[in-house]
Amino acid sequence: MTDSPGRYELSFDDVRFQIAPDQFGFEDTSQLKPLDEIIGQPRALEALDLGVGIRHQDYHIFAAGMTGTGKLDLLQQAVCERITSHTPPVDWVYLNNFEEPDRPLAISLNPGEGVKLRDAMENLVETLVNALPKAFREEDFGKEKDRLRQEYRKRGEAVFNELETLAKEHNMTVKQLPDGEILFIPLKEGRPMTQEEVQQLSPDELADLESHQEQLVETAAKVLEQQTDIQKELTSDVREVARKFARRLVEPLISAIARQFDNERLQKWFETLKNDIIEHLDRFREVEKMPPNKLQALLEGHELHEQQRFMDYQVNVVIDNSTRDRPPVIIENAPNYRNLFGTIERVVDRHGRVTTNFTRIKPGSLLRANGGYLVFDITDALGEPFVWKELKRTLKSGQVEIETYDPFSMFTVSALKPDPIPLDVKLVAAGPPLIYHLLCLYDEDFSRVFRVKADFDVEITRDSDAGQLYGQFVRKLSDTEGLLPFTADAVAELVISGARLTDDRGKISTEFTHVGDIARESDYWARRDGAEQVDSEHVRQAHEKRIFRSNLVATKIRELISDGTLIFDLDGTAIGQINGLAVANLGDYSFGRPSRVTASVGIGASGLINIERESRLSGRTYDKGLLIIDGYIRNKYAKKHPITLSASIAMEQSYGGIDGDSASVTELLCLLSAVGGIPLRQDIAVTGSINQWGEVQAIGGVNEKVEGFFDVCRETGMTGTQGVCIPHSNVKNLVLRPDVVSAIEEGQFHVWAVKTLDEAAELFTGLPAGAIDDSDTFHGKVADRLELMIDTLKKQPTSSGSHLLWTPGMPTGLPPDPRPPLPGDEGR
Repeated sequence: MTDSPGRYELSFDDVRFQIAPDQFGFEDTSQLKPLDEIIGQPRALEALDLGVGIRHQDYHIFAAGMTGTGKLDLLQQAVCERITSHTPPVDWVYLNNFEEPDRPLAISLNPGEGVKLRDAMENLVETLVNALPKAFREEDFGKEKDRLRQEYRKRGEAVFNELETLAKEHNMTVKQLPDGEILFIPLKEGRPMTQEEVQQLSPDELADLESHQEQLVETAAKVLEQQTDIQKELTSDVREVARKFARRLVEPLISAIARQFDNERLQKWFETLKNDIIEHLDRFREVEKMPPNKLQALLEGHELHEQQRFMDYQVNVVIDNSTRDRPPVIIENAPNYRNLFGTIERVVDRHGRVTTNFTRIKPGSLLRANGGYLVFDITDALGEPFVWKELKRTLKSGQVEIETYDPFSMFTVSALKPDPIPLDVKLVAAGPPLIYHLLCLYDEDFSRVFRVKADFDVEITRDSDAGQLYGQFVRKLSDTEGLLPFTADAVAELVISGARLTDDRGKISTEFTHVGDIARESDYWARRDGAEQVDSEHVRQAHEKRIFRSNLVATKIRELISDGTLIFDLDGTAIGQINGLAVANLGDYSFGRPSRVTASVGIGASGLINIERESRLSGRTYDKGLLIIDGYIRNKYAKKHPITLSASIAMEQSYGGIDGDSASVTELLCLLSAVGGIPLRQDIAVTGSINQWGEVQAIGGVNEKVEGFFDVCRETGMTGTQGVCIPHSNVKNLVLRPDVVSAIEEGQFHVWAVKTLDEAAELFTGLPAGAIDDSDTFHGKVADRLELMIDTLKKQPTSSGSHLLWTPGMPTGLPPDPRPPLPGDEGR
């Protein structure tokens, strides 16, 4: 800063912010390696070390503040780099529960054994499909069946012979029809009687014949019952023979598989598997030789293929770690209920029936990350129905229960309740700091689960490696999205953009989403020009075009100022009037706009009235700024005698809400100008916060405010004396547009920086700040005017007495502020 009479003015060197690209160590980004790590976050990385190093079930990690589309990938890589274990977690399979088919069994196996078991079972089924029918066609099995048939045929013939003998005693013969029905035919002369002969019998002879038949029928029923029992015994014995032959083949095959696995639950399952195969040998019959009823059932119920016939013997490998050599680190980009916890799929057959089975159990990312780490965005998870509640329940219970979930179905059909699987997973949730604080305040379980907070800063110190960092990021975009190489000059412009995002020359932003957008748009303009590289001019063009696309509202406001709709004075002086600065945020674009602040002062005891507050347009921070002004006036002018006045402050032509204390310097200067009758320069806009001792404090949005007033001055016509007064502590935040810097260099626009109200008063009035007892100074004129008001008020015939300036609690004639208190303000 210079020591001239305008000693508060910043020189061109003070406002210029440049970065030397020759210090980057590269000519273009093609010479760099892609950015594949988290840089400049020691606090967050130390937290990750702690969270990964402690395997306690409740030491989950909350990564607060990470931004950008690749944040989950970076977290995944950071976690992978910190894993020291080289032991993969176990496999998990679901098997058919032969005793309770609706409760599939979950069995853990060593890594790689799940696939091994599945392949072994497939080979077993294939072997049995070929070997069992062949075994039943062998000579030994056929002889044994023939022997049994002969034996039981003789037993059946013996029973029937007894019936024939009894029939002969009644002068009858026996005939058995093919359907098993038995007829008794009377004999005549040793031969069966014909129908005509029977009809010629007398009534007594017919009655005697019927009597004999009734006696034989009772005996025949017993014979038929005996024949049925004999047939059942034959069938049972034939099946037992088939079982014996099958057992000779099945038991060695299953035992050979069982010996490959050292798992107690699996060994028990092999025993039930063996028994089920023996009891259901019909499944292994050749399809063309199946009984008609069995074949019809298959055709009606399912597709006729081996997968359906032997579904009970399949192995559903839900977790396969055969290819891993360390714990998994899984990213879940869509943390909805199904993706996190898994589901049981349902199928509709060609007859419209909804069915399911244990092979339809599908794992979620929690299970796929079991034994390792799951990375997800907590904001997405909180927006999904039932996810947060179920996630907490799962973490508390320490096990995952997979069930059918269909939020759009009125009826959820699922006859399965699979065994739960023990859960040993470490969550890494990414989210905004606000979400973290809200969950800590309002969810008592959250802080007990997420005990490690990895706080990522949105900005890092700008050092000599800043160019390398941004260059590596651009190289990563070039590799993934095919961007042109960026020259070192272009990267320097990106670094300046990063510094502007932080409002600090000594910092750069780690919000790579915005930096990536600038890089992509710069690449677009470079390709439009047919360039082979992106240069600094293309980056500046990208900035200018982004502003042009979004500044319609700002342009309209400047037009209203230029045509006189919005009243502003941009030259000369005025009493009780000053140009303040505010920032309007449209979401994608922020811009500075001037605000005309006026003050009116009269003799009275009404105190200081904040018109914005009385009209319910101001926020709490803005109101606080007015109370600080009250404190400053009390400290400065009311130490020797009381003061009284009636004054009001307003932002003219302001019809929306306003908040923040960055207008407190503006309002105080305006008020003191009105009190002391001191003219203020109108070609200077001022911004800054003030404390009760008159020190000017830093504010936000300084670049937008300076540029906003510059744009208005340029729109209405530059005079060469116009400029902005900012707090001295904001000088380090100046990262101005090139056109503003050029205007300052040419002397067409000015920026002043002040530390105290006294310095601001000298700048705006040309008077020395002085003391209150020196009538030739700024403060002396204000003090003289206040004393004059007191004397005048004392001479008035009133009994009301005088009051100090307005203070909190003093009635204003309006109802209390209806706005609800902020969290933590209740009862104050």
